[in-house]
Amino acid sequence: MRVGIVGWFGSDNLGDEMLLRSLITCVRSVEPQASFVVLCPDPERVTRLHEVDSIHMPTLRGGPGTRERQSTAQRALRECDVLCLGPGTVFQERSHNLPWPGTLPLFARIVGMARAAGTPVAVTGAAVREGGTPFGRQLLRGIGAACTAIGVRDARSAGYFGRSAQVIGDMAYTLPLPQLQPQESAQKRFGVSMRPLADGVEGPLIAAIGGCTERLLSDGWSGQFLSMAYGRGAQGENDTTIYEREFSRTMDLAPSPLDTDGPLSASLDRWLTTLAGNQLVLGTRLHAALLAVALGVPTVAIAYERKVNDAFVDLGLERHVVQPDVDAATLHRVAMETAAARDEFHKAAMRVADQGVVSRSFVASVLRGLKK
Repeated sequence: MRVGIVGWFGSDNLGDEMLLRSLITCVRSVEPQASFVVLCPDPERVTRLHEVDSIHMPTLRGGPGTRERQSTAQRALRECDVLCLGPGTVFQERSHNLPWPGTLPLFARIVGMARAAGTPVAVTGAAVREGGTPFGRQLLRGIGAACTAIGVRDARSAGYFGRSAQVIGDMAYTLPLPQLQPQESAQKRFGVSMRPLADGVEGPLIAAIGGCTERLLSDGWSGQFLSMAYGRGAQGENDTTIYEREFSRTMDLAPSPLDTDGPLSASLDRWLTTLAGNQLVLGTRLHAALLAVALGVPTVAIAYERKVNDAFVDLGLERHVVQPDVDAATLHRVAMETAAARDEFHKAAMRVADQGVVSRSFVASVLRGLKK
């Protein structure tokens, strides 16, 4: 079986790379001999990290290599038994660094190319960024109508596609987790995930996180910064710029799995083990927060986008969510309440595991449907 996957992979965002690894793992659990081709912005990087074939997405705009990319994508789609759209927030009309109409025309074109090649298409753990227009909603309905199966991350995204859409949760919930040995440490450690944000939001939030971490450090905690993205080819996405400017004097920088030139798998397990060693995480990046919860680590989610809030509400953790305009005193109070709620997060970790079963079942049903 040949499986195509299309998404924003290879841009050095750890969340996206974890999602791709999760989907590949789910497919291989059903079809161990499956091969893959990933349509993405940086094929060379994806091949190194995941050891699969990858090609450039076809571009909508003219320029050098446009015709070659188009023909390469057409040939690749003809060879696929199924094309998976996602996982991740692949359907975006705009963001703070993405002009309208965003990714929607590109994904509509890829779906049209797959249909012309006779290749069925399945939305797989994808999501829609908020803030869409009537044009975008119409285009999403057209994409959904062309798909044989629609499995989306959350109920809000499902609403764009209609009754045929299934909510399967975040594909990161299926990520294989390392076997952890119980560890007792006299010193408590916290992790911070902070991404670049829009002007007017970033400054006050950095002040709040800085004030909270200062109090934690004065109380004897140690801290580490979790850089989730280097922003390869994506302006305003490099988390280390925040670390170097704001936090390098007060906490260590945790090694990133993205620092490897080889496969992601071994370095990712080491990163997850390090993440599990925290007694508290403060996270803006969705997948820093979700993977911490999956490991049972008490986590405060900073909801810079609706998807962060929605994910924690779905897990029954809404009291551990703060908004980006939170002040330092409130953030510290919520952090202390969260750190004391370990039993609550152990239960949430079990809910994550249950949701992972739903995601894996959806992928299995898509693959089984190809054989009917």
